[in-house]
Amino acid sequence: MYAFALLFSAFSTAFILTHLVIPVIIQLACNKGLVAKPNERSSHRGTIPNLGGLGIFMGIILSFMLYSNVSQFPSLQYFLFAIILIFFIGMKDDVSAIAAGTKFLGLTLAVAIPVILGNVKITSFHGIFGITHLEPLVSILFSIFVFLVIINAFNLIDGINGLCGTLTITSLLAFGIWFWFDSSTSSFQLLILIAAVIGSVSAFLRYNYTPAKIFMGDTGSLMLGFIVAFCAVLFIEHGTEYQEPVKLILSPVVAVGFVAIPLADMFKVFLIRIYRKQNPFKADKRHVHHIMVDLGLSHTQATLLLTLAQIIIMLLSLVLQHARAKVFAAAIFIIALFIVAIPNVISHFLRGLKQNTLLQ
Repeated sequence: MYAFALLFSAFSTAFILTHLVIPVIIQLACNKGLVAKPNERSSHRGTIPNLGGLGIFMGIILSFMLYSNVSQFPSLQYFLFAIILIFFIGMKDDVSAIAAGTKFLGLTLAVAIPVILGNVKITSFHGIFGITHLEPLVSILFSIFVFLVIINAFNLIDGINGLCGTLTITSLLAFGIWFWFDSSTSSFQLLILIAAVIGSVSAFLRYNYTPAKIFMGDTGSLMLGFIVAFCAVLFIEHGTEYQEPVKLILSPVVAVGFVAIPLADMFKVFLIRIYRKQNPFKADKRHVHHIMVDLGLSHTQATLLLTLAQIIIMLLSLVLQHARAKVFAAAIFIIALFIVAIPNVISHFLRGLKQNTLLQ
C-alpha cells in the first residue's frame, strides 16, 4: 500500500506541476515569439508555442527528485546528468536551431555518461543470433547506439498532436508492469520515474491534443525518447530475471515490440529515402502519421490508431516469444513495418487511381 501511495504521489505531483506551468509557458512563448511556424512539413496551421518540453521537464524532475532515493539505484545520478544535458540540447534547438552534427555529438555525450559511468548497458543478447556475452567495448558502443536509435525514433514520431506523448505513456506502462513485479529497489526507483513521466506527459497532453495549444518540441521528444531508452536497456539487461506477470525468454525482442511503431516508422522512412537516393536524415513528410493525416484522418484518430497498433504488437511480442529467436525477431519487426507501410500503400493506390481517372 505504501508503494502504491508513493507512486500515486509521484504521478499526482508531476501532473499538477506540469498542468500549472504549461499555461504560463504558453503565454511567455507567445509574448516572446517562441513559436513553431507552419512550413511544408507541418500538420498544423497558425503559430503555436513549441516549449512544452520545458513543462514536461519541470514536472518530471521536481516530482522524481522529491520521491526517489538515488542511493538505492546509484545509476540514477548519471541518468539525471544525461537528462539535464538533453534538456538543454533540446531547448537550444527549439529556440534557435543547432547543427545536426553538434546535436548528434551532444546526444552521444549525454547517453555515454549513464552507459559508461552508470553501467546502464546491454551485456548480452540472451542467445539471439547465437550471441550471449558482449565484450565490454562492444557492449558500450552497442548500448550507446540503442539509446541514440530510440531517442531519434521518438523525436521523429513527434509530428502530430498527442502522438509522441501517448506512445511514450504506452511504452512506459509496458516496461513498468515488469518493474512492478520485480522486488529489487532499483526497479521501484524506475517505477517512481515512470509514474512522474506519465503524470507530467498526461498533463501536457491536456494542452497538446487537438486543437493543440502547445507542442513539446525537440526538448520534449528527445527527453522522452531518452527515458524510454533508459528503461528499455535496463529491461533488456535484466529481462531473464523477470518471472511475472509473464516470464521473459527473449527480453531484447520483447523490448523492441514495446517501442515497435516509432522504430518501424523510422526504419521505413530511412529505407524510402535511401531507395530514392536521398539523404536518409533529410526531413520530409513520409512518416506514417503525416500520411494518415493526408489521407483524411484527424490527428486524434491517427494517434489512437497508431497507439492501438502499438498495443497489439506489444501483446504479439509476448505471445510469439516462445518461437525460435530468429523467427520471432523477424516476425515482430515485419509486422510493425507492415502496419506503418499500410498508409503508404493506400496513398500510392489513391494517387494512381486519380491519375488514371484524369487520363480517361
